[in-house]
Amino acid sequence: MPSKLYLSWSATGQEENRAPTLSLHVPLESYIVLTLYRYLGIDPTNVAVHFVPCKSPATVLSVILPTSVFGSPPLLKSDGPQQAEEDAFFCQLPSIVVPQTSTIISGLCGVCRWLTKHHIAEGGTFSERLLGFKGNTLVAPADASLWTKFCELDAIRCVEAILHLTPDTDALPDEIGQLERHLVQPLKSHNIFKLVNLVNNVRISSDEEHRQLTEGKFDFKANHRFAEGYDKTLADLMLFICFELIVRRLGRELLAEQVPYVAGWYERVKADDGGMLEEVCHSTARSDENAQLAKVQLKQVNIRLPAEFSLYKADTKKLNLKGDQILTTNQAEVLEILRKVDDIPTDIGSEVNGRGEANLFDWTAVPLDARPEGGKLPMARILRKRHQLEALANEVIELAVDGCIIVDFCSGTGHLGILIAYLLPRCKVYLLENKEESQQRARERVARLGLSNVTFFQCNLDYFTARFDIGVSLHACGVATDIVLEKCFAQRAHFVSCPCCYGKLYNIEHIAYPRSRLFQQSALQLKEYFCIAHCADQTHDLASERTNVAKAHQGFHCMDIIDRDRALRAEELGYRVRRTRLGQENCTPKNRLLVGSYPREETVRAR
Repeated sequence: MPSKLYLSWSATGQEENRAPTLSLHVPLESYIVLTLYRYLGIDPTNVAVHFVPCKSPATVLSVILPTSVFGSPPLLKSDGPQQAEEDAFFCQLPSIVVPQTSTIISGLCGVCRWLTKHHIAEGGTFSERLLGFKGNTLVAPADASLWTKFCELDAIRCVEAILHLTPDTDALPDEIGQLERHLVQPLKSHNIFKLVNLVNNVRISSDEEHRQLTEGKFDFKANHRFAEGYDKTLADLMLFICFELIVRRLGRELLAEQVPYVAGWYERVKADDGGMLEEVCHSTARSDENAQLAKVQLKQVNIRLPAEFSLYKADTKKLNLKGDQILTTNQAEVLEILRKVDDIPTDIGSEVNGRGEANLFDWTAVPLDARPEGGKLPMARILRKRHQLEALANEVIELAVDGCIIVDFCSGTGHLGILIAYLLPRCKVYLLENKEESQQRARERVARLGLSNVTFFQCNLDYFTARFDIGVSLHACGVATDIVLEKCFAQRAHFVSCPCCYGKLYNIEHIAYPRSRLFQQSALQLKEYFCIAHCADQTHDLASERTNVAKAHQGFHCMDIIDRDRALRAEELGYRVRRTRLGQENCTPKNRLLVGSYPREETVRAR
């Protein structure tokens, strides 16, 4: 059974599906995937393209797709009977459904990585070097990698802005200047001295040995040839497809004058395959079919070059709080903030788990790969992980009914979701994780167990759109817990959540703190709320002699404050929420548990 590649298309009434070509309008993400698909020579009998209608985006391109390359892709209808049947509607597009491994991959970089890996596995023209050192090119999700974010989000935003330029526009998108500044940086590489030895025919293994060379020194700036370093990778292909549109719109001369390093990079990528990728771009989105690609004559050009910018750096900045908003852990100030919390008319706290050591299942009857031992945990962590898993699994067992869909968000290597799938064989279990390596380990465990009720979603939380009945998360980091809860609220799904990393809360586009109306209307300022969240991470093992017991108890209280705010948000939406703890509280300092149930009758009626 072939894999299915789902791409968005915009219905304009001008579609033509007559051999030998299919003509239609698609958003930029679909265009990038289609161009890469064609460039890599993907066989449509192995990976079948399906087009899914979308609301007309601000920017669409008219594409011409030869049926000899793409086959005859079906154009799905948004109001057709297949909508409830197709995996296309489980995630934001683009996405790929791989039936052999029951996996759905969503997100531009994830889909492009999968196509590249498939090309290499099928003995394609291009080598594994396209995936970079140890195959890690664009492997990290956009919320953890500047590179993935730049290729998946920033470059798209840049092209959209360029295609909507008018002659009076004086400032070009910042992303062009950012890439210029990155390419100016000296080359960095994980295996830098191996590369130096290969390129310059020397044998060195340290900076000191390189400095002592009289001949054969490596020029780290000149050898920053491609986006990620010395070799061309998938990142270059994706960025080239974007910048080829920019070149058509602005002209090569402007780029050469304003951003010479970007212009040089563009020419190197083009020359590397003899112009093949550029030709694929031109034939897929023809200039005579796309008026927005016509060259624009700007009256004035201004490209802002940042003083410092490098895509080599990790984006560790989460809280954008400056000046008088700097977080404080001064104890006197913390106590003053906690006194403000005392004035909020609500109860703060969590109940001891009444279940104790009694479980609704027998660990001795659970096979190895459904136990923590199957996930290759260190022996010292296995018992603690068992206590964490059983606390959440017990709650899910009580909430579940035959046929329901359970999602393990941020599932990692599958500890919780696999256990639930084994214990509840008549339920469907979705394991959602954005880290490719972690999910591969989970797939191997599921395969050894022979479970047939598990589907894998490799994507960011925001990309997941499928219907479900119960959402679970064990130590989803920081704001991820609240994203999970919002996913549950949108589906009126029950939830079982054990939060983690309270200190990593920060406002994002669709999640703002405080969460509940009651806390929003209180005297707490945003910086004070985040201070409480920061203190909630000062919980430590109470049995340790090194633990500041008073500070740890304050941390537990701060966890209860943040979780009360979360529970109030759910209660405002009609949920019944229990604020409890894991049965064995010493199995982790982050031992609070939120269990929310939505009235079953209303849930069923709404669906």
